[in-house]
Amino acid sequence: MNRALLNLLVDLLAALSMLVMVATGYILRFPLPPHTNKTHELWGMSRHEWGDLHFWAAIVLLAVIVTHVVLHWEWLYAMIRRRFTKLKALPRQRVMAGIFTIIALLLVAGLFAWAAHSGVQKVEKTRKHSMRSSSVVAAAVFDISETTKEVDFQRDVMPIFEASCIGCHGPRKQRAGFRVDQREGFFAAEDGGAIVVAGHSAKSRLMAIVSGKVDDMKSAEDHILPAAEVAVLKAWIDAGAVWREK
Repeated sequence: MNRALLNLLVDLLAALSMLVMVATGYILRFPLPPHTNKTHELWGMSRHEWGDLHFWAAIVLLAVIVTHVVLHWEWLYAMIRRRFTKLKALPRQRVMAGIFTIIALLLVAGLFAWAAHSGVQKVEKTRKHSMRSSSVVAAAVFDISETTKEVDFQRDVMPIFEASCIGCHGPRKQRAGFRVDQREGFFAAEDGGAIVVAGHSAKSRLMAIVSGKVDDMKSAEDHILPAAEVAVLKAWIDAGAVWREK
């Protein structure tokens, strides 16, 4: 390929990557700010999906920058050497300098990745949208426990699924191949067993998921529900998890 054409393609791809990063960064900051992943979408995509696009745009931009440096390495090396020394660089020196530069960059990237992963710490989980006084939460749980047998699926349970779950596990999207609007997904015995075990909330994985006791699941914190809603699901399961269609 012609060198000039290759440089043009690299520059265009860099510009496109930067535009995508700026656009997705704006979306993540303003139209879809933090804590809106479960409640809002933009053009059919959730906040997490826009975040994935932002990440891959950054990766493409990094690859383009590395390609640009490789294509112009001799010029860069000559300019730097001319700035700091009057000696003329030999071809072998330019190659060795390039190799050492690549090794240095890889070491820096590796150290950064190590520091980032080793510095991660678990913190006490909180849910800003459900920050209520302990007396109010306790009252809500008490009310549900007193009316365990009166929990109705369509009236009490399905609204919870529709408000918090159906955006990612519904007709439009089926993350992990699961849908909250279909009975089979809850009661089918799969690799990890049924998500809901009728009459046994303690054995139902659904309770662990919505209570924040599953840390190794993708987006685990986004699946945590307020205490009152967890109590409703618990009461529904313990009462037999009756699924009534409309």
